[in-house]
Amino acid sequence: MNKQSAMNAYIKEIGGWVAGQLEACTRCGLCASACHFYQVTDDPEYAPVWKVSLLGQAYQQRFTFLGRLRQALGLGRPITDEALEKWSKLVFEGCTVCNKCAMVCPMGIQLGPLIHDVRAGLTAAGLVPADLHAATVKQDAIGSPLGVTDDAWQERIDWIAEEWEVDIPKDKKGVDTLVVFSSIEIMKFPENLVAVAKIMAKASESWTVSSKGREVVNFAFFEGDRELTKKFLNRVFGAARELGVKRIMISECGHAYDAFRWTAGNIMEVPKGIEVTHVVRVVYDFWKAGRIRLKKGAYDDGTITFHDSCKIQRRGGHIKEPRELLAWLAPRAFKEMSPAREQSLCCGGGGGVISIKEADALRLAVFGMKVEQMNKIGAQAVCMVCSNCRLQFTEGVAHYKSGIQVRGLTDMVFKAME
Repeated sequence: MNKQSAMNAYIKEIGGWVAGQLEACTRCGLCASACHFYQVTDDPEYAPVWKVSLLGQAYQQRFTFLGRLRQALGLGRPITDEALEKWSKLVFEGCTVCNKCAMVCPMGIQLGPLIHDVRAGLTAAGLVPADLHAATVKQDAIGSPLGVTDDAWQERIDWIAEEWEVDIPKDKKGVDTLVVFSSIEIMKFPENLVAVAKIMAKASESWTVSSKGREVVNFAFFEGDRELTKKFLNRVFGAARELGVKRIMISECGHAYDAFRWTAGNIMEVPKGIEVTHVVRVVYDFWKAGRIRLKKGAYDDGTITFHDSCKIQRRGGHIKEPRELLAWLAPRAFKEMSPAREQSLCCGGGGGVISIKEADALRLAVFGMKVEQMNKIGAQAVCMVCSNCRLQFTEGVAHYKSGIQVRGLTDMVFKAME
Protein backbone atom coordinates (compact mmCIF):
# COMPACT_ATOMS: atom_id res chain seq x y z
CA MET A 1 0.00 0.00 0.00
CA ASN A 2 1.49 3.34 -1.04
CA LYS A 3 -0.36 5.20 1.68
CA GLN A 4 0.74 2.96 4.54
CA SER A 5 4.38 2.86 3.41
CA ALA A 6 4.51 6.63 3.27
CA MET A 7 2.80 7.04 6.65
CA ASN A 8 5.18 4.56 8.27
CA ALA A 9 8.13 6.48 6.89
CA TYR A 10 6.77 9.80 8.15
CA ILE A 11 6.09 8.40 11.60
CA LYS A 12 9.70 7.19 11.70
CA GLU A 13 11.03 10.58 10.56
CA ILE A 14 8.99 12.65 13.01
CA GLY A 15 10.99 13.46 16.13
CA GLY A 16 11.24 16.45 18.38
CA TRP A 17 12.89 18.68 15.78
CA VAL A 18 10.35 17.92 13.03
CA ALA A 19 7.45 18.29 15.46
CA GLY A 20 8.78 21.64 16.64
CA GLN A 21 9.13 22.89 13.09
CA LEU A 22 5.60 21.81 12.16
CA GLU A 23 4.08 23.31 15.30
CA ALA A 24 5.86 26.62 14.69
CA CYS A 25 4.32 27.09 11.24
CA THR A 26 1.60 29.77 11.25
CA ARG A 27 0.48 28.97 7.67
CA CYS A 28 1.17 32.58 6.70
CA GLY A 29 2.25 31.57 3.19
CA LEU A 30 5.19 33.99 2.99
CA CYS A 31 7.41 31.11 1.90
CA ALA A 32 5.61 31.12 -1.46
CA SER A 33 7.20 34.47 -2.32
CA ALA A 34 10.64 32.84 -2.28
CA CYS A 35 9.73 29.77 -4.35
CA HIS A 36 10.65 30.05 -8.02
CA PHE A 37 8.14 27.35 -8.97
CA TYR A 38 5.31 29.24 -7.28
CA GLN A 39 6.43 32.50 -8.89
CA VAL A 40 6.22 30.95 -12.36
CA THR A 41 2.97 29.02 -11.92
CA ASP A 42 1.10 31.21 -9.41
CA ASP A 43 -0.31 27.89 -8.20
CA PRO A 44 -0.71 27.72 -4.38
CA GLU A 45 0.07 24.01 -4.44
CA TYR A 46 3.67 24.89 -5.30
CA ALA A 47 3.97 26.96 -2.11
CA PRO A 48 6.48 25.30 0.24
CA VAL A 49 3.96 25.28 3.09
CA TRP A 50 1.65 23.12 0.99
CA LYS A 51 4.44 20.76 -0.05
CA VAL A 52 5.21 20.17 3.64
CA SER A 53 1.54 19.67 4.57
CA LEU A 54 1.69 15.94 3.77
CA LEU A 55 4.21 15.51 6.59
CA GLY A 56 2.05 17.78 8.73
CA GLN A 57 -0.98 15.57 8.21
CA ALA A 58 0.95 12.51 9.32
CA TYR A 59 2.12 14.35 12.43
CA GLN A 60 -1.34 15.60 13.33
CA GLN A 61 -3.02 12.24 12.86
CA ARG A 62 -0.46 10.24 14.83
CA PHE A 63 1.04 12.57 17.45
CA THR A 64 -1.59 15.14 18.47
CA PHE A 65 -4.64 14.54 20.67
CA LEU A 66 -7.00 16.43 18.38
CA GLY A 67 -5.67 14.62 15.33
CA ARG A 68 -6.09 11.20 16.93
CA LEU A 69 -9.58 12.11 18.09
CA ARG A 70 -10.64 13.23 14.64
CA GLN A 71 -9.28 9.98 13.20
CA ALA A 72 -11.15 7.94 15.79
CA LEU A 73 -14.39 9.74 14.93
CA GLY A 74 -13.81 9.30 11.23
CA LEU A 75 -13.46 13.04 10.71
CA GLY A 76 -9.82 13.11 9.66
CA ARG A 77 -8.87 14.00 6.12
CA PRO A 78 -7.69 10.74 4.53
CA ILE A 79 -4.40 10.54 2.66
CA THR A 80 -5.10 8.56 -0.49
CA ASP A 81 -2.74 6.91 -2.96
CA GLU A 82 -3.95 9.40 -5.56
CA ALA A 83 -3.02 12.30 -3.29
CA LEU A 84 0.45 10.82 -2.79
CA GLU A 85 0.99 10.61 -6.55
CA LYS A 86 0.07 14.28 -6.85
CA TRP A 87 2.43 15.23 -4.06
CA SER A 88 5.19 13.25 -5.76
CA LYS A 89 4.97 15.56 -8.76
CA LEU A 90 5.00 18.63 -6.52
CA VAL A 91 8.02 17.79 -4.38
CA PHE A 92 10.15 16.02 -6.98
CA GLU A 93 9.34 18.01 -10.13
CA GLY A 94 8.41 21.33 -8.53
CA CYS A 95 11.05 21.71 -5.82
CA THR A 96 14.85 21.85 -5.97
CA VAL A 97 15.14 21.78 -2.15
CA CYS A 98 17.04 25.05 -2.45
CA ASN A 99 15.70 26.18 0.95
CA LYS A 100 15.41 29.83 0.00
CA CYS A 101 11.91 29.63 1.46
CA ALA A 102 13.46 29.23 4.92
CA MET A 103 15.10 32.65 4.58
CA VAL A 104 11.78 34.48 4.38
CA CYS A 105 9.92 32.39 6.97
CA PRO A 106 9.19 34.66 9.97
CA MET A 107 9.39 31.61 12.26
CA GLY A 108 12.73 30.42 10.87
CA ILE A 109 11.33 27.06 9.78
CA GLN A 110 13.71 24.95 7.71
CA LEU A 111 11.29 24.05 4.95
CA GLY A 112 13.89 22.49 2.65
CA PRO A 113 14.81 19.66 5.06
CA LEU A 114 11.11 19.10 5.78
CA ILE A 115 10.37 18.76 2.06
CA HIS A 116 13.30 16.34 1.89
CA ASP A 117 11.48 14.27 4.55
CA VAL A 118 8.34 14.39 2.40
CA ARG A 119 10.40 12.98 -0.46
CA ALA A 120 11.64 10.19 1.85
CA GLY A 121 8.08 9.04 2.54
CA LEU A 122 7.17 9.07 -1.13
CA THR A 123 10.32 7.08 -1.88
CA ALA A 124 9.28 4.49 0.71
CA ALA A 125 5.94 4.32 -1.09
CA GLY A 126 7.64 3.70 -4.44
CA LEU A 127 6.54 7.06 -5.84
CA VAL A 128 9.84 8.42 -7.14
CA PRO A 129 9.76 9.72 -10.74
CA ALA A 130 10.98 6.97 -13.05
CA ASP A 131 13.93 8.91 -14.50
CA LEU A 132 15.26 9.90 -11.09
CA HIS A 133 14.88 6.40 -9.71
CA ALA A 134 16.57 4.85 -12.75
CA ALA A 135 19.61 7.08 -12.13
CA THR A 136 19.68 5.97 -8.48
CA VAL A 137 19.52 2.31 -9.51
CA LYS A 138 22.44 2.86 -11.92
CA GLN A 139 24.49 4.52 -9.23
CA ASP A 140 23.81 1.63 -6.88
CA ALA A 141 24.66 -1.02 -9.47
CA ILE A 142 27.65 0.47 -11.29
CA GLY A 143 28.67 3.56 -9.34
CA SER A 144 27.39 6.24 -11.71
CA PRO A 145 23.92 7.76 -12.23
CA LEU A 146 24.81 8.38 -15.89
CA GLY A 147 25.78 4.75 -16.46
CA VAL A 148 29.56 5.29 -16.49
CA THR A 149 31.04 1.89 -15.65
CA ASP A 150 34.41 1.31 -13.96
CA ASP A 151 36.06 0.63 -17.33
CA ALA A 152 34.38 3.63 -18.97
CA TRP A 153 35.55 5.86 -16.11
CA GLN A 154 39.13 4.63 -16.43
CA GLU A 155 39.07 5.14 -20.19
CA ARG A 156 37.58 8.60 -19.86
CA ILE A 157 40.17 9.72 -17.29
CA ASP A 158 42.98 8.37 -19.47
CA TRP A 159 41.56 10.08 -22.56
CA ILE A 160 41.25 13.43 -20.81
CA ALA A 161 44.82 13.16 -19.49
CA GLU A 162 46.16 12.30 -22.94
CA GLU A 163 44.01 14.72 -24.95
CA TRP A 164 44.87 17.74 -22.77
CA GLU A 165 48.32 16.54 -21.72
CA VAL A 166 47.66 16.69 -17.99
CA ASP A 167 48.59 14.41 -15.12
CA ILE A 168 45.54 12.98 -13.32
CA PRO A 169 46.89 10.69 -10.58
CA LYS A 170 44.68 7.69 -9.80
CA ASP A 171 44.48 5.80 -6.48
CA LYS A 172 47.65 7.44 -5.17
CA LYS A 173 48.14 6.85 -1.44
CA GLY A 174 49.57 9.30 1.06
CA VAL A 175 48.58 12.47 -0.81
CA ASP A 176 46.88 15.43 0.80
CA THR A 177 43.72 15.75 -1.28
CA LEU A 178 41.18 13.36 -2.79
CA VAL A 179 39.26 15.10 -5.57
CA VAL A 180 35.87 13.66 -6.45
CA PHE A 181 34.12 14.70 -9.65
CA SER A 182 30.60 14.09 -10.89
CA SER A 183 29.63 12.05 -13.92
CA ILE A 184 28.27 15.29 -15.39
CA GLU A 185 31.76 16.78 -15.33
CA ILE A 186 33.51 13.68 -16.58
CA MET A 187 31.16 13.22 -19.53
CA LYS A 188 29.90 16.74 -20.34
CA PHE A 189 32.47 19.16 -18.90
CA PRO A 190 35.85 17.38 -19.06
CA GLU A 191 37.56 20.78 -19.00
CA ASN A 192 36.74 20.85 -15.28
CA LEU A 193 39.09 17.93 -14.73
CA VAL A 194 41.74 19.58 -16.86
CA ALA A 195 41.41 22.83 -14.92
CA VAL A 196 41.71 21.11 -11.55
CA ALA A 197 44.73 19.08 -12.71
CA LYS A 198 46.51 22.17 -14.02
CA ILE A 199 45.72 24.24 -10.92
CA MET A 200 46.86 21.47 -8.57
CA ALA A 201 50.10 21.10 -10.50
CA LYS A 202 50.78 24.83 -10.47
CA ALA A 203 50.06 24.99 -6.73
CA SER A 204 52.30 21.93 -6.09
CA GLU A 205 49.40 20.20 -4.33
CA SER A 206 49.57 16.43 -3.86
CA TRP A 207 46.27 14.92 -4.92
CA THR A 208 44.50 11.98 -6.50
CA VAL A 209 41.23 10.67 -7.84
CA SER A 210 39.88 7.32 -6.73
CA SER A 211 38.51 4.46 -8.80
CA LYS A 212 36.54 3.26 -5.75
CA GLY A 213 35.18 6.63 -4.66
CA ARG A 214 34.72 8.17 -8.07
CA GLU A 215 31.23 9.71 -8.02
CA VAL A 216 30.49 12.83 -6.01
CA VAL A 217 26.77 13.11 -6.85
CA ASN A 218 24.39 11.17 -4.62
CA PHE A 219 21.06 10.42 -6.31
CA ALA A 220 19.75 8.60 -3.25
CA PHE A 221 20.08 11.93 -1.45
CA PHE A 222 17.70 13.44 -4.02
CA GLU A 223 15.22 10.65 -3.37
CA GLY A 224 15.50 10.79 0.41
CA ASP A 225 16.60 7.15 0.67
CA ARG A 226 18.74 7.29 3.80
CA GLU A 227 20.35 3.85 3.58
CA LEU A 228 21.39 4.25 -0.04
CA THR A 229 22.55 7.79 0.68
CA LYS A 230 24.90 6.42 3.33
CA LYS A 231 26.05 3.65 1.01
CA PHE A 232 27.02 6.12 -1.72
CA LEU A 233 28.71 8.46 0.77
CA ASN A 234 30.66 5.56 2.24
CA ARG A 235 32.15 4.73 -1.16
CA VAL A 236 33.98 8.06 -1.10
CA PHE A 237 34.70 8.18 2.63
CA GLY A 238 36.02 4.59 2.45
CA ALA A 239 38.31 5.53 -0.43
CA ALA A 240 39.55 8.56 1.52
CA ARG A 241 40.41 6.37 4.52
CA GLU A 242 42.14 3.80 2.35
CA LEU A 243 44.22 6.43 0.57
CA GLY A 244 45.09 8.23 3.80
CA VAL A 245 44.20 11.72 2.54
CA LYS A 246 43.79 14.80 4.70
CA ARG A 247 40.81 16.21 2.86
CA ILE A 248 38.12 15.49 0.31
CA MET A 249 37.66 18.22 -2.26
CA ILE A 250 34.18 18.28 -3.75
CA SER A 251 34.27 19.42 -7.36
CA GLU A 252 31.75 21.78 -8.94
CA CYS A 253 28.62 20.17 -7.48
CA GLY A 254 26.27 21.82 -5.00
CA HIS A 255 24.10 19.00 -3.66
CA ALA A 256 27.16 16.78 -3.27
CA TYR A 257 28.78 19.46 -1.14
CA ASP A 258 25.66 19.57 1.02
CA ALA A 259 25.57 15.78 1.34
CA PHE A 260 29.24 15.39 2.29
CA ARG A 261 29.73 18.57 4.30
CA TRP A 262 26.58 18.54 6.47
CA THR A 263 24.17 15.68 5.87
CA ALA A 264 26.71 12.89 6.27
CA GLY A 265 27.62 13.87 9.83
CA ASN A 266 23.96 13.81 10.82
CA ILE A 267 23.10 10.36 9.50
CA MET A 268 26.29 8.29 9.79
CA GLU A 269 29.77 7.98 11.24
CA VAL A 270 32.23 9.93 9.11
CA PRO A 271 36.02 9.57 9.19
CA LYS A 272 37.65 11.83 11.75
CA GLY A 273 40.47 14.09 10.68
CA ILE A 274 39.38 14.34 7.05
CA GLU A 275 38.25 17.80 5.99
CA VAL A 276 35.48 18.20 3.43
CA THR A 277 35.88 21.29 1.26
CA HIS A 278 34.80 22.68 -2.09
CA VAL A 279 36.92 23.46 -5.12
CA VAL A 280 36.05 27.18 -5.01
CA ARG A 281 37.52 27.46 -1.52
CA VAL A 282 40.66 25.54 -2.46
CA VAL A 283 41.29 27.60 -5.60
CA TYR A 284 40.68 30.83 -3.68
CA ASP A 285 43.13 29.78 -0.94
CA PHE A 286 45.78 28.89 -3.52
CA TRP A 287 45.42 32.34 -5.07
CA LYS A 288 45.48 34.24 -1.79
CA ALA A 289 48.52 32.29 -0.62
CA GLY A 290 50.37 33.04 -3.86
CA ARG A 291 50.48 29.39 -4.90
CA ILE A 292 48.88 30.36 -8.21
CA ARG A 293 49.06 33.73 -9.95
CA LEU A 294 46.23 35.05 -12.09
CA LYS A 295 46.30 37.63 -14.85
CA LYS A 296 44.34 40.65 -13.68
CA GLY A 297 41.59 41.66 -16.09
CA ALA A 298 41.81 38.42 -18.07
CA TYR A 299 38.04 38.50 -18.65
CA ASP A 300 37.40 42.22 -19.06
CA ASP A 301 36.23 41.76 -22.63
CA GLY A 302 32.47 41.72 -22.00
CA THR A 303 29.96 41.92 -19.15
CA ILE A 304 30.11 38.78 -17.04
CA THR A 305 27.95 37.87 -14.07
CA PHE A 306 27.96 35.17 -11.40
CA HIS A 307 25.23 32.72 -10.47
CA ASP A 308 25.08 31.81 -6.77
CA SER A 309 24.43 28.09 -6.41
CA CYS A 310 22.01 27.34 -3.59
CA LYS A 311 24.03 24.67 -1.82
CA ILE A 312 27.44 26.28 -2.29
CA GLN A 313 26.69 29.94 -1.71
CA ARG A 314 23.45 30.17 0.31
CA ARG A 315 23.98 26.90 2.22
CA GLY A 316 27.77 26.73 2.12
CA GLY A 317 28.52 30.40 2.64
CA HIS A 318 31.12 30.57 -0.14
CA ILE A 319 30.00 34.01 -1.25
CA LYS A 320 33.14 36.11 -1.03
CA GLU A 321 35.56 33.70 -2.75
CA PRO A 322 34.08 33.75 -6.28
CA ARG A 323 33.45 37.48 -6.07
CA GLU A 324 37.00 38.32 -5.06
CA LEU A 325 38.28 36.12 -7.87
CA LEU A 326 35.97 37.81 -10.39
CA ALA A 327 36.87 41.26 -9.09
CA TRP A 328 40.44 40.38 -10.06
CA LEU A 329 39.73 38.53 -13.29
CA ALA A 330 37.10 40.99 -14.57
CA PRO A 331 37.38 44.20 -12.52
CA ARG A 332 35.46 46.27 -15.08
CA ALA A 333 33.29 43.59 -16.67
CA PHE A 334 31.90 41.81 -13.59
CA LYS A 335 28.34 42.84 -12.78
CA GLU A 336 25.94 41.38 -10.22
CA MET A 337 22.47 40.06 -10.97
CA SER A 338 19.66 41.05 -8.63
CA PRO A 339 18.81 39.40 -6.34
CA ALA A 340 22.16 37.76 -5.64
CA ARG A 341 24.23 36.22 -2.84
CA GLU A 342 22.03 34.59 -0.16
CA GLN A 343 18.89 35.85 -1.89
CA SER A 344 19.89 34.49 -5.30
CA LEU A 345 17.23 32.87 -7.44
CA CYS A 346 17.72 29.10 -7.86
CA CYS A 347 18.45 27.98 -11.43
CA GLY A 348 15.61 25.44 -11.24
CA GLY A 349 17.59 22.31 -12.09
CA GLY A 350 18.89 21.14 -8.71
CA GLY A 351 17.59 18.48 -6.35
CA GLY A 352 17.45 15.95 -9.18
CA VAL A 353 14.86 17.97 -11.12
CA ILE A 354 17.07 18.18 -14.20
CA SER A 355 17.06 14.38 -14.46
CA ILE A 356 13.25 14.15 -14.66
CA LYS A 357 12.01 14.40 -18.26
CA GLU A 358 8.44 15.20 -17.25
CA ALA A 359 9.70 18.25 -15.34
CA ASP A 360 11.39 19.81 -18.39
CA ALA A 361 8.65 22.30 -19.26
CA LEU A 362 8.36 23.62 -15.72
CA ARG A 363 12.13 23.58 -15.19
CA LEU A 364 12.75 25.66 -18.29
CA ALA A 365 9.91 28.03 -17.44
CA VAL A 366 11.59 28.66 -14.10
CA PHE A 367 14.90 29.29 -15.86
CA GLY A 368 13.22 32.06 -17.82
CA MET A 369 13.52 34.21 -14.68
CA LYS A 370 17.31 33.77 -14.76
CA VAL A 371 17.35 34.82 -18.40
CA GLU A 372 15.45 37.97 -17.45
CA GLN A 373 17.96 38.68 -14.67
CA MET A 374 20.92 38.30 -17.02
CA ASN A 375 19.33 40.33 -19.79
CA LYS A 376 18.53 43.14 -17.38
CA ILE A 377 22.23 43.76 -16.72
CA GLY A 378 23.30 43.08 -20.30
CA ALA A 379 25.32 39.99 -19.39
CA GLN A 380 27.29 38.43 -22.21
CA ALA A 381 28.59 35.60 -20.05
CA VAL A 382 27.72 33.93 -16.76
CA CYS A 383 29.87 31.69 -14.58
CA MET A 384 29.22 29.43 -11.61
CA VAL A 385 30.83 26.79 -9.40
CA CYS A 386 28.28 23.98 -9.83
CA SER A 387 28.18 21.74 -12.88
CA ASN A 388 24.54 20.85 -12.35
CA CYS A 389 23.71 24.56 -12.50
CA ARG A 390 26.00 24.82 -15.51
CA LEU A 391 24.10 22.07 -17.30
CA GLN A 392 20.80 23.82 -16.50
CA PHE A 393 22.18 27.12 -17.79
CA THR A 394 23.56 25.48 -20.94
CA GLU A 395 20.19 23.90 -21.75
CA GLY A 396 18.30 27.00 -20.65
CA VAL A 397 20.14 29.59 -22.77
CA ALA A 398 19.79 27.26 -25.76
CA HIS A 399 16.05 26.90 -25.10
CA TYR A 400 15.59 30.68 -24.95
CA LYS A 401 17.96 31.20 -27.89
CA SER A 402 20.14 33.45 -25.78
CA GLY A 403 23.71 34.17 -26.83
CA ILE A 404 24.98 34.29 -23.25
CA GLN A 405 28.11 32.17 -22.72
CA VAL A 406 28.03 29.70 -19.83
CA ARG A 407 31.31 29.09 -17.99
CA GLY A 408 32.69 27.25 -15.00
CA LEU A 409 34.73 29.44 -12.66
CA THR A 410 37.42 26.80 -12.07
CA ASP A 411 38.07 26.58 -15.81
CA MET A 412 38.24 30.37 -15.99
CA VAL A 413 40.83 30.45 -13.22
CA PHE A 414 42.94 27.84 -14.99
CA LYS A 415 42.90 29.78 -18.26
CA ALA A 416 43.89 32.99 -16.46
CA MET A 417 46.89 31.47 -14.68
CA GLU A 418 50.24 33.10 -15.35
